[in-house]
Amino acid sequence: MGKVQGDYVSEPVPESARRPWWEITFVTSGFCLAVSGMFAGAALSTGMSLGSVIITILIGNLLLTLFGGFMGAIGAKTGVATSMLAKHAFGKSGSIIISLIFAITLIGWFSVQAGFFGQTIHAMLPNGGFITSSTAASAWGGALMILTAFIGYKAIRVLSNIAIPLLLILSIVGVSLAVSGSGGWGGLTVEVLQPISIMEGIVIVVGTFAVGAVVQPDISRFARSSKDSWIAMTVGMFIANGFIVFAGAVTSLAMGTGDLPAAMLQLGLGIPAILILIAAQWTSNDSNLYSSSLSFANILNMKRSKIVLFVGVVGTIMGAAGIADYFVGFLSTLGVLIPPIAGVMIADYFVVNKEKYKFSQDVRYQQVKWKALVAWILGVAGGVFISWGISSLNGILISFIALVVLNRLGEKTDVQANTLTNKEENI
Repeated sequence: MGKVQGDYVSEPVPESARRPWWEITFVTSGFCLAVSGMFAGAALSTGMSLGSVIITILIGNLLLTLFGGFMGAIGAKTGVATSMLAKHAFGKSGSIIISLIFAITLIGWFSVQAGFFGQTIHAMLPNGGFITSSTAASAWGGALMILTAFIGYKAIRVLSNIAIPLLLILSIVGVSLAVSGSGGWGGLTVEVLQPISIMEGIVIVVGTFAVGAVVQPDISRFARSSKDSWIAMTVGMFIANGFIVFAGAVTSLAMGTGDLPAAMLQLGLGIPAILILIAAQWTSNDSNLYSSSLSFANILNMKRSKIVLFVGVVGTIMGAAGIADYFVGFLSTLGVLIPPIAGVMIADYFVVNKEKYKFSQDVRYQQVKWKALVAWILGVAGGVFISWGISSLNGILISFIALVVLNRLGEKTDVQANTLTNKEENI
């Protein structure tokens, strides 16, 4: 396919196009910061104490940092997108299956974010007429997100560099005012009607960025080193994602809503509230759409920019149709289904191939790597059926171990087959 709009869809990003660590950090943080994280925090606050919410956020984000960090390191070392890496791990045809899962899931994320955007704009400005109705706001909000994803990584980077510092400052101010308005931290209590265990909460937290962590190479391939990508992932998860989920829990307890922009509107901070909403959704959802287009580019013989337009319009329509109503269930599903893919890819790169991937016109990929697909299925099954521990972590570990074991068994089988062949030739 070649280079498309400078985004290196099917080839490694050259050293001359790599970006400094702080820009990679801003882009990653923008990907992590979304209003959906606030709603996840609000969901947690209805079933556990604030102390348990904090513990849940820390553990969940630690898991995201670990497998997202390893995935990001692979992207930084190789310079290629997740869909290209999947060709090595799952084979040429196998990668199409994985890319399709990524692409459809990311469209789901895009639609959820677009739906939240429209709903929140309408809740904040109910008397604004048609332009602030849920459907219309989802449409023009989706258009903004499509714009930067259409232009590509450069536009996403510029937007993140401007929006993320502003967004964090405004969010801190909003949370502080919400807490002080409720009488301080001691007043942040709620009657728990349906308890949520820490394990269940971790699945929700991991779900807020499960796909984003796995497709981190789409961003980190522009990093100058794996160290830079690790810094970006750590800051993005513990500061950006962690804070936004925490903000949702705090504002839910303090103001009766997990929607920080709506809470700030109640406090009389109209313009800052709207800026937070637009910036948070824009910087995360354009990355969802961008990664989705990269995944589809591995499947379709079509320019990435055209894919962005088609996928963006479909996702915006889905958001306006109300897919966000099923948000918590959607997150829980992602928390189990997606991480095992990372387990397979991390094992294949670091253990099976010992960091020796090659990308050139001469490389011939296997059609399907059945061991990888089996390992992924085993990881998903482990995440679903093993009742103890953390389901998402179980899935990653099982798929990682399964691929390593299956490859070792395959090596022994190959050795035995070669030995038998040699003996037959000597007879």
